[in-house]
Amino acid sequence: MCKKIGIAVIGNGNRARGVLSYLFPVSQDNIRIVSVYDPDQAEMEDVCKVWNMPDALCCNSSVEAITAPGVDWVMIFSPNVFHKQHILEGFQAGKHVFSEKPLATSIEDCKMIYDAWQQSGQLFATGFVLRYANIYRTTKEILDSGKLGRLLTLEANEHIRPGHGGYIMCNWRRLTRIAGPHILEKCCHDLDLINWFCQSLPSKVVSFGGREFFRPENRCMEEKYGKEMFHMWRDPHRTETPFSDDTDLMDNQVSIAEYRNRIRVSFTSTMSNAIPERRMSFHCSEGNLDLDLYKMQIRYKNIADENETVLNFDGDFHGGGDAVIMKELFDTMQNGTAPSCSGNEGLESAVFALALDQAAQNGAVVDLEPVWKSLGR
Repeated sequence: MCKKIGIAVIGNGNRARGVLSYLFPVSQDNIRIVSVYDPDQAEMEDVCKVWNMPDALCCNSSVEAITAPGVDWVMIFSPNVFHKQHILEGFQAGKHVFSEKPLATSIEDCKMIYDAWQQSGQLFATGFVLRYANIYRTTKEILDSGKLGRLLTLEANEHIRPGHGGYIMCNWRRLTRIAGPHILEKCCHDLDLINWFCQSLPSKVVSFGGREFFRPENRCMEEKYGKEMFHMWRDPHRTETPFSDDTDLMDNQVSIAEYRNRIRVSFTSTMSNAIPERRMSFHCSEGNLDLDLYKMQIRYKNIADENETVLNFDGDFHGGGDAVIMKELFDTMQNGTAPSCSGNEGLESAVFALALDQAAQNGAVVDLEPVWKSLGR
């Protein structure tokens, strides 16, 4: 028999609405939103209507929401710079915590979160949704089977549509003081997967990047193609145009990393692609594998195989991972099952991303070994 779970939801924007839409169906009415908090009063009132939770408390602070009677879990969807505050408040109140990625916007904050979790005795789940998608889990199984031999190099990318890039450049994600750099805020999913597939940690990284497209002199693109081309999703607080200097994000970046186990990795990201891509190519000692998230397809071949094997998958924006992560989170809520992704994965992907940003900012190779040593890894 399922037990009733009370939840406080911190941050009531698009991601909270999307994630909870997958949790409610699997919970079979055993999830109750006890309280919500968002600095925007209208967002709080609207989200309670969307979720049909008229009795949920609209709170004046995150602490008020977290400490409301009946809260068992805190689910955090606030802008990234506030993750540390809200996660720590959850643990201090003795609550279990789910937090959207990335873990935080600095290595110091990530370390504080990790240590607080270790000391809390509470369950902690993080939103690395792609780890839950069947296409990535199948890739992991193939690589771990040894069929393709040892992984030697990995090429990965994330090239998003103009509307997606424009959305980022018009909301809070455009400011690194709130979101962290794009390589952290958006690409930490991919970096987490790379860590997972490599079964190791990056030792040295180098990166180059800049903002070349979303600049004031390119605002003519809105007249040429229409403003709607660069506004993809609902955002009540967006700025007028993504083509401004009101951002310090890089809109393109190329990175290289060498892992402790001698796997070499490249990762490229851009923010305005007519043909979007999210691909990974694995080059192994006895074969290779290509993964294409937009096509939802894996192709792989051992050097002795006559033909390549092609696997096609079903899935949506995150490869079907949103439904799976919420199904597994509900199991964690009910049975105390350890989450597949927690503070450890959040810490390691954030360190990787922040090192890549540092390398691009400074134009130098970053040696991560002193950082890993300070973190006990």
